[in-house]
Amino acid sequence: MPSVVDLAAVWTPNPDQPYTWAKLFGLLAVVIGCVIAVVGVYAARSTWRGLDPSRRRRQLRPLAVTAGVFVAVGAALAAFGVWLF
Repeated sequence: MPSVVDLAAVWTPNPDQPYTWAKLFGLLAVVIGCVIAVVGVYAARSTWRGLDPSRRRRQLRPLAVTAGVFVAVGAALAAFGVWLF
């Protein structure tokens, strides 16, 4: 069972206790945001490479938009995590 001192270390930035919940969630947001961006780019790239050469030109724009959305969401989440961290 956590003591009052442990809970106080979580809620107040103390130089003796530098890791708080905000830093933990900020680090998780940065990591998850980067993973979302990389997964989106990898999924679009592997899908594009798996298409027949005759269909690649028609599918380039939807795949680029999909990858862009993943990168934008991942970058926004990572930026929020950097702000928290």
